[in-house]
Amino acid sequence: MWLATTLILCVVLAGVLTATRRREATWLDKVSATLRTTGDDGVPPQTIDAALDRLERAATVEEDLTPRRAMAALDQMSTGAVLADETGSIVMRNRMAAPFATGRHGDALVEAEIQARLTDALGGEVTDAEVRLHGPPERMLFIVGSPLVVDAEVIGAIVLIDDVSEEQRLDAMRRDFVANVSHELRTPVGALSLLAETLEGEDDPVVVANFLGRIQKETTRLSRLIDDLLDLSRIEAGAGDHLEEVAIDPLIDDVVAALRASAERSGVSLQVEHASASPEVIGDRAQLFSALSNLIDNALKYSPDGGAVHVRVAVLAGDCAIAVADEGVGIPQRDLHRIFERFYRVDRARSSETGGTGLGLSIVRHVAANHGGRVEVVSQEGVGSTFTLILPTRATTQVDLEAVTGGTG
Repeated sequence: MWLATTLILCVVLAGVLTATRRREATWLDKVSATLRTTGDDGVPPQTIDAALDRLERAATVEEDLTPRRAMAALDQMSTGAVLADETGSIVMRNRMAAPFATGRHGDALVEAEIQARLTDALGGEVTDAEVRLHGPPERMLFIVGSPLVVDAEVIGAIVLIDDVSEEQRLDAMRRDFVANVSHELRTPVGALSLLAETLEGEDDPVVVANFLGRIQKETTRLSRLIDDLLDLSRIEAGAGDHLEEVAIDPLIDDVVAALRASAERSGVSLQVEHASASPEVIGDRAQLFSALSNLIDNALKYSPDGGAVHVRVAVLAGDCAIAVADEGVGIPQRDLHRIFERFYRVDRARSSETGGTGLGLSIVRHVAANHGGRVEVVSQEGVGSTFTLILPTRATTQVDLEAVTGGTG
């Protein structure tokens, strides 16, 4: 829809340019004829000549300004635009389309498609094409060519180049999300149904106890999945309505206290090393608690019995860096760029054993973005992984607490 609107605007712009030039020429001819006629009635010839000179200069200036205005407007578009006259000669190429003219490899393929669309458009056809450029990163370009018609005459052609890579990526993520949610919900619900059906009429206390334990496990898994989905939905909406000064050290202590029992059950040592001075950030404490809980919980799940998880806090260049390091199996390099995607799992079998929902790291990434920060990961297979949550401190944050709280915080 947006691309179609842009195309219409460009076509109208080109039509206006052409019509304006024709009106200017007609207007100048009429004024010239009138002045010359007036001169025959007694106006001195030198006065007529001076007036004509002024009119011609004004028309020339306006004619020079018109394409400059059009070019400035086209340069503001996020879509590439190439404008050609009736002979196929390119008369305008905006900022987004300029790189294709002199580019190599993928850009050269795009330029060839631009020329093909121009040729079709000059023949009176509206055509389009998609060009997929295998990156990294992979890009998808949608190219549309349309003739410019004034008074039933093709006076040129325009080609628009729209980068739809992000739209396609988001569409793919939405499709995957729906498919993954359906799959993740179907598994525990199906298991619960089967277990309940098996229990019907069962009298053996040992069997009943075993099945009830499995029902409890599946119920807990389903509850965690729903909670994570709700958390992710809320966190994706933004930084939250409860921004405050959050001291990092007490926050980490609270998270560690909540997970200490889980660490002891797993036989994993959980160690914390605070910064020399406790940093503070402006943010939503609940979101920050959720992000740190997910990072430390993941580290515990993927650490071997007898291993250790280290949580370290440091202040670097005005940012608070919270590193969570484990001694687990590590993450293959091929998976590092995808681990923050919703429901993406490096090892699905291991995730099923640990009860993970596949949403934890996605929550961490969104919390970091909401607070003007980022999350980084370094991992080596067989050695372990270190996830670092980096947040701007209270002294450097761009969030104005008084503006957010109305001066009451």
